[in-house]
Amino acid sequence: MANVVITGSTRGIGLGLAREFLARGHSVMISGRCADTVAAIAAALAADFPHVTVAGHACDVLSIDSVEALWSAAQESFGKIDYWINNAGRNNRKARLAALDWPEIEGTIDTNLLGVIRGSVVAMRGMQAQGSGWIFNMEGFGSEGMIGLEQVPYGVSKYGVRYITKALVREVADTPVKIGFLSPGIVTTEMAVPRAARRDEFFGKNMNFLNILADHVETVTPWAVDRILAARKNGTVIRWMGFGRAAGRFAMSLVRKRHVIEEAMQRLDASDADNQNNTKETA
Repeated sequence: MANVVITGSTRGIGLGLAREFLARGHSVMISGRCADTVAAIAAALAADFPHVTVAGHACDVLSIDSVEALWSAAQESFGKIDYWINNAGRNNRKARLAALDWPEIEGTIDTNLLGVIRGSVVAMRGMQAQGSGWIFNMEGFGSEGMIGLEQVPYGVSKYGVRYITKALVREVADTPVKIGFLSPGIVTTEMAVPRAARRDEFFGKNMNFLNILADHVETVTPWAVDRILAARKNGTVIRWMGFGRAAGRFAMSLVRKRHVIEEAMQRLDASDADNQNNTKETA
């Protein structure tokens, strides 16, 4: 069985990947910026998957020291790390570049791009020392070179992730480390589906387009984990929404409408309501 580290895995795609690895009997190190959240999620996963090892360690990918500490914690828990997935990321507020505050611009690029670089450096060094290992970098909108209005920081960062991943495939060619691309498409995480107050400005006229192409976490992550585990060749590309699948979706949209975004909104609203009720009960 494999040992897996996933950055940014207390929610969204990262948590979905963690659950799928655990369901297949593999050990997982959960990570996120908040130590209390990491501990709570790790405990919940351990209860759901009692026969496999679940560990947790707080990590801020903005800090190389924090990323190195995550590797050390995983090494202490597992001994060897077979898969390191650079998943931690954030989006910028939907606005044109000049309207964004500098901390938001810098924070998005630092998290999504430099966070991947920090994680890759730490994992490559550790895996070269241990003699093997896979690193997968999470792509997103912008990786393919598409340009979206009001998504400059995010798009720039993901375009950079594609570059660094392609470069690392070449750099590790004569080492025991392998690099992979992980492209999940549009997934209905909290980062992709904002709270109710911002939905009109966020989605605009794109709702129909997003309903055609978007998917829930539990749809994409089982498929992705199976292909991560099956990967053998350095430079493996795992892409959920390829041309064929996208073309099929648009063709089907002529006869059957999908309501993935509306479903995601309902889930998020229900979760927010539960959290508010829990807060009232404990107040």
